[in-house]
Amino acid sequence: MKSASGLLAPVKSASLRTLVVDSIREAIFSGKLAPGTPLRAFLLARDLGVSQATVREALLQLEHKGLVTTEPGLGIVVTKLSGKELRERVSLRILLESVAAYEAAGKMGPHDFTELDRRLREICKSAEQRLVFESAQADLEFHRYIWQKSENESLYKMLDLFVAPFFAFASILRRNHPDNSQAPAALASKHQPIIEALRDGTPDAIRSAFRTALEGSYDPFFDSGEKNEGAVASGWLSAESSGNK
Repeated sequence: MKSASGLLAPVKSASLRTLVVDSIREAIFSGKLAPGTPLRAFLLARDLGVSQATVREALLQLEHKGLVTTEPGLGIVVTKLSGKELRERVSLRILLESVAAYEAAGKMGPHDFTELDRRLREICKSAEQRLVFESAQADLEFHRYIWQKSENESLYKMLDLFVAPFFAFASILRRNHPDNSQAPAALASKHQPIIEALRDGTPDAIRSAFRTALEGSYDPFFDSGEKNEGAVASGWLSAESSGNK
């Protein structure tokens, strides 16, 4: 397996951790650091011209954003999921987020819906500018707001740990293999029903809104035809179980 050594330009500014995070993130999105690539702190520190402590702090931040993960026996690697794992995460997201949204609905007032509308505009704005990662992060913050309003700290932590890597990895896939589901109009049509379901507050409306929003969104990465071959060949999607429904 190819290492990350020698692929990154040295950092020459004082804002070290931010610049290290940006440098590694851009290397991931550009394909210099492919999914599954091990990230050794001492090699990255040497390439970037910073301390290993700074690199470790940056990697922790990237792990929180879901761009890297810790794998047994390998250490920290660039995030990589199989098609099966993506499908499983979608199904579990629908279940967990429906519970959080139902608990949140009874606690939300007019100002909360105004805030969700604002966050939806941020998602669409980033998508319109073709800022895939920024759009995905804005999308995650939209959902985090709902989780927070549930006031269920255990459920929030579970969703944050589980869903954040999923958002990040999906944004990597879309950066390299764009699909029309991320057009601003399509994003609005997915999220607006969630807001309306929260206003309704009934379990059936909430489950239906989340199921409609999430199911089918990642079909281009689940199917085994031509539209998925590029993702597998380039390493962005694991071939394992990629064609099984």
